[in-house]
Amino acid sequence: MVTPRDPTERGGMVDFARYAGHGLTWALSTALFMFGGLQLDRWLGTLPLFTVVGAIVGAAAGFYNLYHHLMAESRRGKGE
Repeated sequence: MVTPRDPTERGGMVDFARYAGHGLTWALSTALFMFGGLQLDRWLGTLPLFTVVGAIVGAAAGFYNLYHHLMAESRRGKGE
């Protein structure tokens, strides 16, 4: 006989998908800002400058997003 799962219980795949999504958000924000910096460098002729700045800004934005979501999740978990 199969017992129904508790709807508040999360499976491993749900957690994996959530954390993989956070990692992809971080990677994509870094890549998009770096690509924007590369395009700006090509337009201005200052090749490595804005590419590096874009990568740093993108990584910082991705990290901020990751931190914000994980802290919100942590607060939600303590409130229950």
